[in-house]
Amino acid sequence: MKQKLLFFIVFLFPFFVYAQQPAELKGNVISSVTGKPVAGVIVTLRGQDRQTRTDSKGLFSFQKVAVGKDTLSLNAASIRPQEIPVDILAGMPTVLNDVQVVDLNAVEDMSLVGVIDEVLTDDDAESSSQEISSTVILSNDVYLNRAAYQLSPARFRVRGYDSYYEQKYINGVSFNDQLRGVFNYAAIGALNDMTRNGDVTNYNRPSAFTFGSIGGAENINMRAGNNASGTKVTLSYTNRNYYLRGMATYSTGLTDKGWAFTVSVGGRYSDRGNIEGTYYRNFSYALSVEKQWKEGRHSLSLTTFGSPVERGQQGASYQEVYDLTGNNLYNPNWGYQNGKRRNAKVVKAFDPTVILSHVWKINENTSLTSGIAFHYGRYGNTALNWYNGPDPRPDYYRYLPSYFEDTVIQEQYAALWRSKDRTFTQINWDKLYRANELNITQGNGSAIYMVEERRSDLYETSFNSTLNAVMKGNMKLFAGIGLRATTSRQFKTVDDLLGAHYVLDIDKFAEQDFSGDPEKLQNNLNHPDRKALKGDKFGYNFDLNIYSANAWVLNQYSTRKLDYYYGFKLTYTYFQRDGKMRNGRYPTTSYGKGASHSFTDIALKGGLTYKINGRHFITGNISYATEAPLPNNSYVSPRITDKTVKNLKSGSYFSVDLNYVFSLPSLNGRVGVFQTNFYDQMDRISYYDGISGTFINHVVTGINRIHRGMEVGLTYKLNNHWSFDLAGTLSEYYYNNNPMGTINSENGKIDNREEKVYLRNFYVGGTPQFAGTFGLRYFIKYWFLGANINGFARNYIEVAPLRRLASNYDNVDPTVPETMEAYRSLVDQERFDDSYTIDLSIGKIFYLPGRSSINFNLSVNNLLNKENIRTGGYEQGRMDITYPNRFGSKYYYMQGINCFLNVSYKF
Repeated sequence: MKQKLLFFIVFLFPFFVYAQQPAELKGNVISSVTGKPVAGVIVTLRGQDRQTRTDSKGLFSFQKVAVGKDTLSLNAASIRPQEIPVDILAGMPTVLNDVQVVDLNAVEDMSLVGVIDEVLTDDDAESSSQEISSTVILSNDVYLNRAAYQLSPARFRVRGYDSYYEQKYINGVSFNDQLRGVFNYAAIGALNDMTRNGDVTNYNRPSAFTFGSIGGAENINMRAGNNASGTKVTLSYTNRNYYLRGMATYSTGLTDKGWAFTVSVGGRYSDRGNIEGTYYRNFSYALSVEKQWKEGRHSLSLTTFGSPVERGQQGASYQEVYDLTGNNLYNPNWGYQNGKRRNAKVVKAFDPTVILSHVWKINENTSLTSGIAFHYGRYGNTALNWYNGPDPRPDYYRYLPSYFEDTVIQEQYAALWRSKDRTFTQINWDKLYRANELNITQGNGSAIYMVEERRSDLYETSFNSTLNAVMKGNMKLFAGIGLRATTSRQFKTVDDLLGAHYVLDIDKFAEQDFSGDPEKLQNNLNHPDRKALKGDKFGYNFDLNIYSANAWVLNQYSTRKLDYYYGFKLTYTYFQRDGKMRNGRYPTTSYGKGASHSFTDIALKGGLTYKINGRHFITGNISYATEAPLPNNSYVSPRITDKTVKNLKSGSYFSVDLNYVFSLPSLNGRVGVFQTNFYDQMDRISYYDGISGTFINHVVTGINRIHRGMEVGLTYKLNNHWSFDLAGTLSEYYYNNNPMGTINSENGKIDNREEKVYLRNFYVGGTPQFAGTFGLRYFIKYWFLGANINGFARNYIEVAPLRRLASNYDNVDPTVPETMEAYRSLVDQERFDDSYTIDLSIGKIFYLPGRSSINFNLSVNNLLNKENIRTGGYEQGRMDITYPNRFGSKYYYMQGINCFLNVSYKF
């Protein structure tokens, strides 16, 4: 018996050893449409909770995996998620050739035109530290993916957050400017093919490239090695701001010698936009070179891009004007000059950028990513200016019928507006030239009318370095530092004298109040009564020098049932104004370097994910942060003085959310609730005050707001052809205190007039607080069809502090009906009517020889409006309780059908 047992042990032992040896699983992922490799797909071996990602050639591999049956999950924002069964064999590598996925970049949904495509949402390398991997499911948020574009026609902001809470990185380097805190999307316009890939972090969840923010973060990967080899050419037609768009991109992919090159050019053009008087001219370029060596352990990339643009702008007007002209797209910014259209408000912008980035994979579990970027932003916006002449704007309130009390005069002006005589309803350029010519012959030759260009140029250098490490005990460590130096140059120049000889560099508003004091009239006492010529700087000229440094660390830990994370960030911010002109109203505080302001801020965050099982999760997140005031808001009148508001200090916020996330074979989504409390916020509102007859800067400090609500995002896959989406929010964003306001006029008449502003319980305006979209998608035999209905409600006009000053309430007698009616008209907050739109898109992919393809798309947006959508608007700063409805708020309207036709050829 013992001999038999020994025989079986000796005979079978090699087989036991052989069976326990780890196996290998590898494969390649290709597009079912084009047949080309799909990079960046997150591949998860569910039974063993191993995860990796496809490279630029679509390849993936798992080493040392157990043999037997398992399920392979493929997921990314750029593909349709799918699962396939696998049988891992012993003794030889299990190779899955040509795993086909539906590449959404090949089947482009033109309902998302104009938005950076939804990009890769996870950057985790292969890891065997978790039993249930929640990262992929949590990052692919249905609500955010659908709401990002479908609700944008109404200027929908997720959770009501301002745009500076959305952080944007390119190749790991921060690109939110330090002046206003926002990212300039125009800098990458018409470079869609170069900006498709990257990492997205939803809200304030943990990230591998940044500490993050409550509005989320995105790292756009423009490195050449990230792009699959090939060429793509796209031509599009639309009836929007531009009617023609073209893009061409060529990429070598990563060669055997470790080199990769990608070049992309694009452009958008229209000589006449959908709105009268507008036009669009844009050319874009991008070049990326990458070199990898030591088997990919080191990667050095150089990326440069730019997107110079010139565009004639549309302008908002009064409801009365829209009614008189019968045109909700009326644009007051243009008129005819010598029979040709000319727009007074033209934007010229150019943001050339260079990024040098290095990735060092120190070992299998640790990597260091560092980058430095040099960025110049040239932004200019032209506008009419005038002195000693009538207001040239066609929709100036004194030219409207409602301004006059005489009914005969009212009808005369109404008839002029209805006649649509362009010399009356639009800017009369010829009349402006004649006025200047008359001043040459009969006056001093100075400009009565001229066009100025208001410049806001930016010189910025940014450095970021991030360490990612997978530690023992199911722990991940992310840490980083950031350094930034910014010079913002603010000035204006003479763009066009309209036939005049020069413009006198004095303040026209100061002259009416300080006519006996010639020094107060001067914009620059160092050069009094200066005659500015074309191209000269005049009016104001100052720099804002801004420096910041930050360091952060984040720890993420995973167990079988529970994930948690916590992190800390420390930020130092310094800024200083440097005036280039000595202003006559503020001779001692306008010239030279002013006071310096520095702030040290902290941020804390943490979160839990309870994994009920592999498809159901409960998540909770909490964060607190202090934040330095934006330099753009800190100065009471930055054009003319270094003065800031009293007790300038950091604001703060506290945010929590709770979510239920599920991912079933046919249904997945998220249901969540959130609340964010903002404390000690600051805002500067600038407007022309008709009563004071000057330009006003109204700085409101100590603002407290509450943003809270619920979010729902669902997607249901009926079969391989039909899928349905639902995303929506029911929220409320409101002010919950009465802050202090400080009023300063640029002509020096009003100096630091402080008064409480009654904002408590008024709603935050400018975005719908109740919004949703329902969509369906159909795909068969390379035909695809999409349709969405989008609804918007509880959208309010942003309140004007001037209309809610404490002194406005002093003489209100509730027993006098007329006074109360005027009072209510003054302080009531207008709410827009509920609205909805319908979007349609249809397309087809045509195969050509050699696996090339043509992708054809047609998108129709805003097909149906219950009510024309007024996509913004702020109450007029002017206050007039005698005629509370005379001077209406300004809105921008949308109406009609917007179309987009796209043909994309890949080879």
